[in-house]
Amino acid sequence: MIVTTDIANILYRDFKVLGIDIVPFGETFTGELDKERITIHVKKPTSEDYWVKRFAEVNICVPDIRPNMANTIRLNELERLANNKFQVVTDIQDGTRYKYEVETSIEADTALKCHFVNCKVLFNVLNVR
Repeated sequence: MIVTTDIANILYRDFKVLGIDIVPFGETFTGELDKERITIHVKKPTSEDYWVKRFAEVNICVPDIRPNMANTIRLNELERLANNKFQVVTDIQDGTRYKYEVETSIEADTALKCHFVNCKVLFNVLNVR
């Protein structure tokens, strides 16, 4: 069975190809964002007959270029990249098949003084033996 930390590690490994620092799972950062960062949050599961579904959010944060002004060019590049690389991903972890797909949107975080690509991840783990 794939658990929360496995999902975080899978997403960490996959999103690492973007070349942006990733905040370790379970840690948060505060204060003004000074460089691009990725955060990963895995939610609790829901079960069906064949699949255990978990939702996760991967946020690709980009510092604002001026107060309350997003770097829309960079956000566009990262959103396109995320959609192309992670549209549907399937693989096997410890003998268990999984698949995930990503939907994206752009959001703001005024406390961190950044905007981010919010990658909503639907992560499905096959629940049969």
